[in-house]
Amino acid sequence: MTRLYRYSTHTVRTLFGALFIFSGLNHIFGFWQPPAPHTNAGHAFIAGIGASGFIMPLLGVLFTYAGVALIAHRMAALALLLLAAPIVVIFGYHFVTEGELFGIHVILLAIYLWLAWEERAAWSALFAADAKPTTPAEPSPLTPAF
Repeated sequence: MTRLYRYSTHTVRTLFGALFIFSGLNHIFGFWQPPAPHTNAGHAFIAGIGASGFIMPLLGVLFTYAGVALIAHRMAALALLLLAAPIVVIFGYHFVTEGELFGIHVILLAIYLWLAWEERAAWSALFAADAKPTTPAEPSPLTPAF
């Protein structure tokens, strides 16, 4: 791995984290209004999320945590794992609902996949096929009788 590649990965991870910190704080405090949706389906989707009353603050906390973890590079694999579903929803919203073929959603997905690939060693335990459950040293008193 070259020095340029390491620095570019670090820079992209930092900028990606800063984007999610800004987005997370905006979800919590609402200091910047994002552009309005272009389609009726987009309006309905955003209205449904907003009407729930807890999705936006929950996303705000999630995005802020993930952004800080990415910038600090502490538990970055967990941060990327937590961002997986929102990234897919962002991509699906812009691609399917808004009908945009290329835009910020494609860039976000590409950066996410790049960073996820860089953290692939930390995720190896999630995809291990030979995982065996450990047996306790002493039997549990709550074992079934049959």
